[in-house]
Order: sequence, then structure tokens, then C-alpha cells
Amino acid sequence: MRKVLYMALTAMLCACSAPEVQHVYGRYVPERKDDFAWENEFAAYRMYGPELAKFENPSNGIDIFMKNTPAFVIDTFFYYYVNEERPYHVQHGYGFDGYKVAHTPGMGGVAAVVDSAVYVGGHYDQWQILEQNNDMIRFQLHYDSLNIAGDILQEDIIITCESGKVLNRAQVVVYGESDKAIRLGTGLWLHDSIGTLCGQKGLLLYTENAMSDPGAVRLNKKWYDCDYLGETHEAVYMPSAGEYTLYDNNIAVLSQPYTLGDTITYYFGGCWSGWTDGEKAFPKHDDWKAYIQNEIQKL
Repeated sequence: MRKVLYMALTAMLCACSAPEVQHVYGRYVPERKDDFAWENEFAAYRMYGPELAKFENPSNGIDIFMKNTPAFVIDTFFYYYVNEERPYHVQHGYGFDGYKVAHTPGMGGVAAVVDSAVYVGGHYDQWQILEQNNDMIRFQLHYDSLNIAGDILQEDIIITCESGKVLNRAQVVVYGESDKAIRLGTGLWLHDSIGTLCGQKGLLLYTENAMSDPGAVRLNKKWYDCDYLGETHEAVYMPSAGEYTLYDNNIAVLSQPYTLGDTITYYFGGCWSGWTDGEKAFPKHDDWKAYIQNEIQKL
């Protein structure tokens, strides 16, 4: 009897002291030109800060890092990039950055439309982590100077990333003064003219070559003589939007009429065809489409 009690007590102590597993991670990345990066099991993302503006013309668009592991990759990518000049655009075995954002919404950044022209912002000016635990991060980025058809406005975006969810939630407020008729929303930059595009009310799905960045093609060829790494699956969902519209430079936008000061909510996310986690995998566009259509029913 004494042995049974001892074993039960030991089991209880082990259970109580077992470390919690962290599934979501994010941080400000000063060593990589003020990026703000975050990730969960499915993918990693980043948005651009003021230091990058000294070297190029960044947008408020969203970049994605492909992963083929649920383990965290952000710190690994940036450590080797900064300390050993090892490019994270190359698939070294755990993922890579093959996505090109340029001055576009990238994969789910904020996009404004005035008179059939699309406007995106520049780098963020302030960042703040609002809440973070093992299964969720919620952070805010503030933009001082959002130029929409010549009017300089301000933008706040709060992004929530949760464990087990492909889609991030974005809550956006734009404020200031403008007499323009503004539509506000989100979009995707369609790099590959032969990618697979699926649009319906409030939902835009896209699958394209995972190396949409020509620099990634060049570097993967140089490092490993590799010129194909599968496909990137992308999604944006905005319940209040109508059908998507395709604008110049292959930017597809979901939007709604907007009043300054109001909050709009949308969802965005992506995953690599090379990613697997147990029974979940998205080798083809139809697999991605079925999964996302099921997920948005839960929102």
C-alpha cells in the first residue's frame, strides 16, 4: 500500500512540474532592421520597421517564412543571417523565405482603394506586444504616415496569432482627415501568372510557386542546385467584403466602404506545400481550399 501511494504521489508531482510547451512565438527583431516577426506551428511572418527604410522602400505588407516543422524557426533564421551570413531565403532543411513583398500588401497587409487605385503604407513606426503566452500572441503596430491618395493618415493594426490556427486575425483602424471615398481591406500580391486563384464573397485563396522572390531562386540554385521548392498556399478572409477585385500590378483586394475611425476585421495566413504536422498537410491547392473553407466556418 505504501508503494502504491508513493507511485501515485510521484506521478502527481511529475505531472505538476511538467514544463508547458510553447506553440506561438513573436518578437521585435532589431538585429534585422527592425522587423517584427511571429510564428505558430504552421508558418512564420514578419512586418517591416523604420530601419529598413534606410535601404529600400518597405511597405506595411506581410511577409511569410515557409516551415516544414512545427518547431520555431525565427531565431534560427535571424541568428545565422546576422552572425554567419547564411541566407534565410535558402531551404537549409527547416524552411525558408521565398516570398517577395516589395511595396504591396504581400500576404494580407492593409490595402486602401480610392478611384480604382490601390494604396499601401510604408514601415511601422511603433510596436507593442499586448499579450503573449504559450498559445497566443497579440501585438499592435502603429503607422504614422499612411498616404492614401495624397492624404496622410495614421493606422493601427492589432494582429492575433494562435496555436493550431492557420489564419491570423487583423483588426485595423485608420484615422485622420480625408474627404476621399475610401475602401479599406486587405489583399494578396499574385506573383505567378500560372498560380491557382480562387475567389468568392469575402474569401481569396491563392497557390503559387514557393519561390516568388527571384533572389530566393538564385540563392537556392547557388547553395543546393535547387530551382523548385513546391508551392505557397495563401488566404485572406474578410467577412464584410464582397468579391475580390484585381488591380494593377496583380494585386487582388477584398475591401469595403470605410469611414475613418472605424475598425475592420479580417483574417490572413499561409502555409507551404512542404509542411506536414501529423495528418495535416496541404500538398495541393484543393487541400488548402478545403481546409480554409472549413476553418472560416468556425470564426
